[in-house]
Amino acid sequence: MEMGGYDLLIAYDASVVGLISAEPGQLLDDCNWEYFEYRFGPFGNCGNGCPSGMVRLVAIAEINNGLNHPDCFAPPDFDRYELATLKFLVSNDRTFNCQYVPIYFYWLDCGDNGISSKSGDTLFVDRLVLNYDTSVEYVIWDEDDDVNYPEDNRLPNVGVPDECLVNEPGKPVPIRAIDFWNGGIDIICSDSIDAPGDINLNGLPNEIADAVLFSNYFVYGMGVFTVNAAGQIAATDVNQDGLTLSVADLVYQIRVIVGDALPYAKVASAVALNYYNNNGTLAVNTEMGAAFVVAQGNVVPELQAEQMELLYNFDGENTRILVWSQAGYSFSGEFLTVPSDIISIEMATREGAPAKLNEVPATFGLAQNYPNPFNPTTSITFSLPTASEYTLTIYNVTGQVVATFAGNGNIGDNTVVWDANDQASGIYFYRLNSETFSATKKMVLLK
Repeated sequence: MEMGGYDLLIAYDASVVGLISAEPGQLLDDCNWEYFEYRFGPFGNCGNGCPSGMVRLVAIAEINNGLNHPDCFAPPDFDRYELATLKFLVSNDRTFNCQYVPIYFYWLDCGDNGISSKSGDTLFVDRLVLNYDTSVEYVIWDEDDDVNYPEDNRLPNVGVPDECLVNEPGKPVPIRAIDFWNGGIDIICSDSIDAPGDINLNGLPNEIADAVLFSNYFVYGMGVFTVNAAGQIAATDVNQDGLTLSVADLVYQIRVIVGDALPYAKVASAVALNYYNNNGTLAVNTEMGAAFVVAQGNVVPELQAEQMELLYNFDGENTRILVWSQAGYSFSGEFLTVPSDIISIEMATREGAPAKLNEVPATFGLAQNYPNPFNPTTSITFSLPTASEYTLTIYNVTGQVVATFAGNGNIGDNTVVWDANDQASGIYFYRLNSETFSATKKMVLLK
């Protein structure tokens, strides 16, 4: 069926798995949906009973004043399409090996885990809630079976209660039409993992052939693992930080090969790093050992860092780019120019520790407020290339100052929320002043 958006609330055990990111799924990308966002925590009232890990996913096909208009609102071939992709980091604590970690849908109020119709006049909610693992009870809750699943015995935080489906004249009633399948992650048993570093599975870990095969993965993708994909992937956790297929593992393997580090040593945790993207030229102000970049389309990247090596390949949709060094060199400053949009970027230190990246804008910037028109609150976001003082002033159409925000802004995006509850409908202007930068934009309050 065609849909106009969704609001999903998903729970997990944060002591075992940690959510790294959430990305729009294939359906949203193919159809050019305009809005996708995720946030941690339920933003609801479940007191001390909240799961330790929760994430809310919200997507809207078309929003007011959006960048484009969706091409479709349902899978074109009525096959299964992804709505979102969640990436988790799994703990390498041996006490969790061989365990199954549930990841499941969670309900706090009537709107949770709902899908909107294309027009927005109907909300679709749960019909069935099931377990993916058939070794346990298959059906968790069946909304149509009042004998075995009576409303008085509803499990806590499972499904939308019947009281949410109020039938009032002239108002659409939510429709029970969705089957929710809870899933999870199987943590591999530690004794089944091949020797870390033996990526070609020939019994000799951390040889030059392993590094060449590993570097080919970053350029050509999963197709390079032809012996035993699951075993080869497990063997890529060279630095034993619990994360496979990372550029940090490649850097550490190179260190082992050149004799600069011992195998299997525990590396430091992820390091925070600011990076810059100035019209396609990427730069860092801290020494890095390697970078893995995925760029949109078929492009030819240009290496800027001396002594480093550049490998890249077009996979039919995007260009996969690896900046690395078989000799174990590192880089800082400008290191790569990519004449296209960056889809993802991953970096690691020379010691083989992964980097937690934060993109810093190369210049000052003032974005259009959102939503616009608004009533009565709106968010105004501006970008600062350096931490600096700022003043954001809001004027009415006659030039009178109606609100002022000032402070010390952080590097990157900063957001100010203006509550215009005490103002009249009309056109307003907001002006940002920060060091050598000044810009003004218009917005509309519509009550």
